[in-house]
Amino acid sequence: MRNRLRNIGIVAALLLSCNATAEVTRCDRLATHPDDPYRNTAGLESGEMDLVAAEQACRDAVASDARRARSQYHLGRVLYYSGKVDESLQHLTIAADAGYPQAIFVLGYILADGKAKRDDCRAGELFLRGVALEHPWSGAHLVEKALDNRFDQCAFKLSDNDLERAMRLAEDHVTLTASAGRIEKLRARLNARVAPAAAPAKQVTP
Repeated sequence: MRNRLRNIGIVAALLLSCNATAEVTRCDRLATHPDDPYRNTAGLESGEMDLVAAEQACRDAVASDARRARSQYHLGRVLYYSGKVDESLQHLTIAADAGYPQAIFVLGYILADGKAKRDDCRAGELFLRGVALEHPWSGAHLVEKALDNRFDQCAFKLSDNDLERAMRLAEDHVTLTASAGRIEKLRARLNARVAPAAAPAKQVTP
């Protein structure tokens, strides 16, 4: 599993380097998520966004350069918030296939808990890719869904080491403000799962 994750990370990082640019576009300014580790501007929460303006700006950006994974992700984000879920998933998939970490995570999140047909196994595979690219919320969601037994029927199997690595990634990079106690609760749940059962007390013979 470790070698597989390393290979995924190398390939995706190469794709990302080819598709992401440092240029800040109008689409970036209007549609960046503030928790995107690869953002190139400050970002806006969903309630702060002008969805109409952002959609037009991001459609223009994609039309100008469809290979730019960041623009594809931003358009997917805007469309999802606007209720255009099917079209959103198309653009998020393009960005995820190109290796954009935030798109990989968001697509996994939507398939696990969002407004799309639930697909836990595909979501888990996406979270694994996100962890390979050191995306912290991918780590948190991988652990959370594993503890909820959402991956039990999937082809991939997660070891305790896989979950610990994902947990540490989340702990190291998710701020206390963004976590709002969630990461701490996940750590407690994970520790309870992997802790060895206490040995029964020896009975003292009178």
